[in-house]
Amino acid sequence: MNNTDPTSFESILAGVKRLRQQHGANDNDAARNPHQESRNEVNDRERNLEQGSAQERQITNNIQTSQTDVPKEPIINAITRDPTQFDKDIQESDETSSFNGNKRSLNNTNLDARVISKAVLVNTTQKDNPLLNHLKNTNWRYTSSKGGQKIYYDYLVRQRPVLFLTLTYHKLYADYITRRMTPLSKNDNNILIFVVDDSNSEDTLRELTKLCMFNGFTLLVAFSFEQSAKYIQYLNK
Repeated sequence: MNNTDPTSFESILAGVKRLRQQHGANDNDAARNPHQESRNEVNDRERNLEQGSAQERQITNNIQTSQTDVPKEPIINAITRDPTQFDKDIQESDETSSFNGNKRSLNNTNLDARVISKAVLVNTTQKDNPLLNHLKNTNWRYTSSKGGQKIYYDYLVRQRPVLFLTLTYHKLYADYITRRMTPLSKNDNNILIFVVDDSNSEDTLRELTKLCMFNGFTLLVAFSFEQSAKYIQYLNK
């Protein structure tokens, strides 16, 4: 203790005493006003709420301002829509369509090609055939031999050659059907429509059945021109 600097020691004690006095003064203040700290906290919360409300009002004003700047689009429905617009939209969609990012024209040529591909081809030699009067609900058109391209069928249905024959005509020209079958006998996808329009057809049917078997024809027997037309309609489905 003798080696200790009393001045320094006293200064330390004085500093400690001052700290204790200050701490005691703070305790006395808190004891005199115990709710002071809680009121300060309440005031802080109120200030924070006021600031938050002000920010919310500002955001709301900005949203309302932005909504008023955007023009309102009219509501279009089946009642308010221009009746001519629908036809215009259909016309535009028919004229052009998108394919791989490019526009292509759907012209009448392509449409006709699709329709023609499903049409029954009728040899012009069949113009007077009453069968055509009964050929309903079926697309068909005439065709004829041109240049070196010879047509051997009477009707072409789904790429199947069809020959037409009546019993009356066969009795008059017995060798006719044999000559007609010969050019088509190279394949087995042919059809012969035979109309029984006279009596005593049993022997003729046996002969025609043999001809069809050896020349790649399927024999379809009909008893009227209307029934013959229905055969072609069925084959074209």
